[in-house]
Amino acid sequence: MEQQKKGVIPFFPHHFLSEMALAFAYLGLVLVLAGVHKPELGPPANPVLTPSHILPEWYFLWLFGLLRLVPRLVGLLIPGLVFAAIFLLPWLDRSPDCHPAKRPKVMVATLLMLGGMVGLTIVARMPW
Repeated sequence: MEQQKKGVIPFFPHHFLSEMALAFAYLGLVLVLAGVHKPELGPPANPVLTPSHILPEWYFLWLFGLLRLVPRLVGLLIPGLVFAAIFLLPWLDRSPDCHPAKRPKVMVATLLMLGGMVGLTIVARMPW
């Protein structure tokens, strides 16, 4: 076996054992807290009825707003076309310039898309 350098502590078993001890301590803490605090359960779920106050997470709100405004099939096709366009953008925009000031068409399209997403998010939050 090679001689160890002075002041060097090997990873195994010293560091590994300290990390495992810490992991088990956290696991024990989580299990104790899970046993002490009882879960707050509401009424049983009704699979037929979706409550009107339920909204998706913030990053899906624009899709929810789109589905509120247009028919379901159109609401499913538009996001697919948007994501396909974003995926194909490196092949569609062959400009050698990278500065945003030199690419007005791409910047206008991006700002319109972001503005549309913000507007649809606002529509999704409306209580109707």
